[in-house]
Amino acid sequence: MNSVNLWIGAALLLANAVAASAGVIQFLATDGNRLYRGDLSGNVEPFITLTAPVQSLTRVPEGYSTAGANAGDIIATAADPTNGQWRVFRLDDPFGTPTLTQIGTTTFGVGSIAFAPSGIYAVNDSANPLRVSRLSAADFSVQQNLSTGVSISGGGGIAHDPAANTFYLTDTTNNRLLRWGPGGNATAIGPTGVGFSNNGLEFLNGSLYGALRLDSAGTQMRVGTFDTQTGAFTHSVTITGIQGNGTGFVTIPTPSAAGALALGTFTLRRRRA
Repeated sequence: MNSVNLWIGAALLLANAVAASAGVIQFLATDGNRLYRGDLSGNVEPFITLTAPVQSLTRVPEGYSTAGANAGDIIATAADPTNGQWRVFRLDDPFGTPTLTQIGTTTFGVGSIAFAPSGIYAVNDSANPLRVSRLSAADFSVQQNLSTGVSISGGGGIAHDPAANTFYLTDTTNNRLLRWGPGGNATAIGPTGVGFSNNGLEFLNGSLYGALRLDSAGTQMRVGTFDTQTGAFTHSVTITGIQGNGTGFVTIPTPSAAGALALGTFTLRRRRA
């Protein structure tokens, strides 16, 4: 690598370090087999093509593990069945050269997935009324089917707030944000203010984030935050060229600036060797 490219690489790494120190949230979003990587300051990289279409993403929280995945790993579920089963993957090296490694299967299409102290919870992407299943961490088999009391077809997002020990769901028929607890009926928080279909949710550091494929402009996905008191959605990023093949979404805790700089130094030294 020549000196000009080295300086460009160093500049990019420094920019990432500055963004990290400013607390910019990174995210991954999928549109079928297309993986988008970006951050909530508005940056989005060109998509990378995965080996299978993905419909949901989530990050394994600290203190949790599953068959084939540990804390910090990204789990992805397939958008389409294979021999009557939907594959569950670990998404490796998501910000480098991403690969999908199968770690299990489910017996239904997963619209969205989230971790909670009592297990893994997944929204059925086609059940009506809207249904959530609690899955085994050992093999992703269904341990319990739970009603939400919401008479809409499945496919909404799900996220868990560990501090309040409550779940958030999306209602794609009425464009609302819902609050739900296992064993009870979901209650409406309020309208999102956006018409949407495919979507994903993720709760991180006290905030609820989401990616919504728009109804009015079906080739657009908007990434942003929800007001958990009113349901209103505020978008920060617009991704164009969306085909509507399933929307997965996950937020990624940003590393410290010092860690990013250390990684940059290692990378530059390695390339010059």
